[in-house]
Parts: sequence; C-alpha cells; structure tokens
Amino acid sequence: MERQAKLAILERLVGFKTTGGNELAAAQYLQSLLAEHGITSELQELGNHQANLIAEIGTGQQPVFTVSGHLDTVAVDEAEWDTDPFELVQKDGQFYGSGVTDMKGGVAALVIAMIDLHDHQVPLQGTLRLVLTAGEEADMHGSRKLHADGSMRDSSALLIAEPTGYRTVYANKGEVDFVVTSLGKAAHSSRPNFGINAIQNLMDFLEAVKTKIEQTSAANPDSVLGKTTFTVDLFRGGIQINAIPSKAEAQINTRIVPEYDNEAVIADFKAVLADFNAHHEGEIQVNLLMNIPPVVANPDSRLIHEIVKIATPYMQQMHYSAEEQQQGAEMLAKQGFNPFSTDQLEVLSAAGGTDASELLRDELQGANYAVFGPGNPLKMHQTNESASVQMWFDFIEIYEKLFAQYLN
Repeated sequence: MERQAKLAILERLVGFKTTGGNELAAAQYLQSLLAEHGITSELQELGNHQANLIAEIGTGQQPVFTVSGHLDTVAVDEAEWDTDPFELVQKDGQFYGSGVTDMKGGVAALVIAMIDLHDHQVPLQGTLRLVLTAGEEADMHGSRKLHADGSMRDSSALLIAEPTGYRTVYANKGEVDFVVTSLGKAAHSSRPNFGINAIQNLMDFLEAVKTKIEQTSAANPDSVLGKTTFTVDLFRGGIQINAIPSKAEAQINTRIVPEYDNEAVIADFKAVLADFNAHHEGEIQVNLLMNIPPVVANPDSRLIHEIVKIATPYMQQMHYSAEEQQQGAEMLAKQGFNPFSTDQLEVLSAAGGTDASELLRDELQGANYAVFGPGNPLKMHQTNESASVQMWFDFIEIYEKLFAQYLN
C-alpha cells in the first residue's frame, strides 16, 4: 500500500467522532476497507451505535495470534484545541487529531499491516486475528463480550496496540471505579442544624476511605506494578450558595495491583461505608462502575523477544526531543517504575489498564501478552493530542515483520 493510501486510512478514522462510544460507523468503514482487499470480517453490533470488529487471515488453524485495539476515544473540548480534533493535521513531524495516539493510530497500523500481508500473499503458518473493540474508555463491554463469546479461547498470543512508543509493556494495573452518593436533608444555610449537609458528609467519607486504602496500599506494594492508587475524579453537589445540599455525588477511580487486589479494595470500601453510616446522619451509598483485574504476563515470552528484536533497529533511528526525554525522566521519578530509554527497548509494567483485563480473564498471570503501539503515552487524553509521523510509519513495518515472523 502506498504512503498516501495509508495516510488516507488514518485520516478517515480520525474523522469519526467516536468519543463516548459511537464506534459503529468506524467499524463499518474498516469492514468495507478489509473487504476491498478480500478480507472477510464479522461486525458485532452491541447497540447504541457501538460495535466490535473481528477479521482473520492465514490458515485458520493454530497458532492464533490475536492483535487488538479499541475504536472509541475520550471526550474532547473542541474549543481548547488549536486544530479541529476530528481532522488529521501534520505539522513539524507530528500528527494532530483525536485518537492519533490513543488509539486510532495503533488501530490503523494494525489494519494496514494485515492488509499488506494479505495483498502480498505472505505465507502464515497459523492465524492472524484482528480484534477491534468498543467501549474500552468506558466500561470495556466490547472486550467483555468477546471474552464471553469465547473469541480468545484458542488464542496463543495477544498484542494490544495501545501507545507505548519504543517500549513494550507486559503488565497492567486493574481498575475498580465507584459512584458514591451522599443523601442528606435540605435546609437554609442560616440554619444548618435543621439540615444534613450531603456535601460535607461526602467529603468526610471520601477522606476516611482514602486514608484506609492508601494505608493498606502502602503496606502492600507489588514488585511489578507498584501500589494501588485512589483518586477522586468527579464531584457534584449543591444548588446554590445559601442552601444546605441534600444530595452530592463523586466518582472514584482506583488502580489495582495483585498484592492489594480488587476484592480487598471493595471490601475495605464496604467496611468504611458501614462504619460511616452507623455514626453519621444521612446516608452514603456506593455502587460499582467498573471492576477489572490486573494483568501480569510473562516478560520473557516469545512475543516480547520478537518485539525487542524486530523493533530495536527502528528505535535506534528515532529522534526524541529534549522535551520528550524530560517527560520520560519525570514519569520515572513520579511513578517509581517505567524506565525511559533512548537506546534500548525497555520491557516494563504500566499503571494504565487495557482490554487485556477482559480478553485474558482466563489467564491473568503468565500470558503471552504485550502492549506495543505507536505514540507517546504521555500524550494520551490530552488537548492537542499528537503522535510522531515517523514512528507511525515505522510501526506499520514493524507489525508486518512481527506478524509474519511470529506465524512462521
């Protein structure tokens, strides 16, 4: 496929507004594109304009090498962008647009590599399976559906093209998200003792549960993934300055490590909740939004070794700006893990989760799994999201070599 044809595919993908879901149109476009090259695929419609897409090339037999990416993107504030986020822009060696890093860039690279292998009739001793998912940025219902349907049952390796740049990840934290609702009693602010302040109760509860989780986390670090973390990411409450609020809500994100796992965090949340409600007026209610486990795969797997071998020569030709090198050093300093190198391809763990938490539900420890994709992970979920043009084209070549090598 010519360079301009590859660019056109990425441009079309960026043009689809898949924020908060709405992946169906993008999936239909990719299905049509694959069909133009003689590759059949299955579109799994999930309702609400959402869909998964599955395609295969090769023998249809073992081994099955699954490569995956998600089609949805996070919400953008268009007024804050210097360019139209749904138009692919090239400037100073960078792509700009919603999803160029997370992760339409990775999805496009996977699709193009599969098409090139098929068009050039590269022999594969096994099956290359492309799995594109819906809802990864929300509740991972796309990958959960695929696991429930048994789509991963015969897979011997999984690569997810989330942005890593010239590093590869074999372990990801899990995630438990909570919605915490505080119910109080409205009153005039001049007579606060006539009411029950839902905001104050919510703040006090959050401080209590934060203290509990952070103390337990500090006592139970994981040697691979660090510590379980707790953040308050959304807070709503009140109607006006002179009214005691009767209701308030917060959404909590915890990132989970095996040493202090999902069930333990949930149990601590419930224990603090029961104690708080027993000693306070009003009521705190807690509901789960997401519950996905951590994944710790095999850092010495064949897949990891093939990635390092094939990608290292490309990495050695990659130019990192002084800003990117500084950002890498800051990430290491703040997280205490994830080394950043400009001369060797690091194999490491990551704080963020991936669809692997659902796709690998049956093999969360020791799997033949890697995260490896174009883009700088520090550019994810940011205004003016960008990705290196050179790196994106490099990764298409790397994927073609990796898929052919792994299945021969």
